[in-house]
Amino acid sequence: MNQLMEIPLHAGPEMDRAINRTDFFRLFKSVCRASGFENFLLAQQVDRGARFDPTSSFLLSSLADHERPAIARALSEDRGTVLSRMLTTATPFTSDFSLETGSGDSLPTLHHCLLVLPLHSTDLKRYWLMLDGHRPAPGRRELAELMLDCIRIFSRFHEKILAGDATSQLTVREMEVVRWTSEGKTSAEIAIILGLSEHTVISHITSSARKLNAVNRVHMIAIAVRRGIVA
Repeated sequence: MNQLMEIPLHAGPEMDRAINRTDFFRLFKSVCRASGFENFLLAQQVDRGARFDPTSSFLLSSLADHERPAIARALSEDRGTVLSRMLTTATPFTSDFSLETGSGDSLPTLHHCLLVLPLHSTDLKRYWLMLDGHRPAPGRRELAELMLDCIRIFSRFHEKILAGDATSQLTVREMEVVRWTSEGKTSAEIAIILGLSEHTVISHITSSARKLNAVNRVHMIAIAVRRGIVA
């Protein structure tokens, strides 16, 4: 196992050719196989007091779709202190939480390990890659190599997939509403400008904020500026 991790796995053409979610699924899955883990879960950080959503919070995973709601509930309920550590640390950590069962009740004799790796994007969002398997916790050298490998894959995943997701999902009308909102216009004023009802404008703002993962209008505009949706 350690021999497989002596050099980064995906520094070559395999990663350079990755352009879609299937490609990145294979890359993260190969990290699991090479390092003795069985499952992986790439999740976006949730705010304090919020809960993981199996659809919006979990971005890529080897877990079956029907397993994800149970894992989201278990993580949100903070079994194994995984969520609290995500909120208070920016370094890798291990836990006995199991992605397979959604609990911290794995058998010690099996050397179960959940490795949680922090990842950061250029738009200042935080993500976590969870690697789950029946193996001992990695040593310092293996952990450093895993981090290097996963950071390289995630950076390309963010560039090719995540950075374009929200912008491409906004409709033309939603982009117009976001731009006028950034100019300081109220919903009523935007309704007059675009010839819409105020209710429709508010609906577009709500939809745009959700797609951009914004908590309010100010946050929505800040994200839109960073991503070049508005000047």
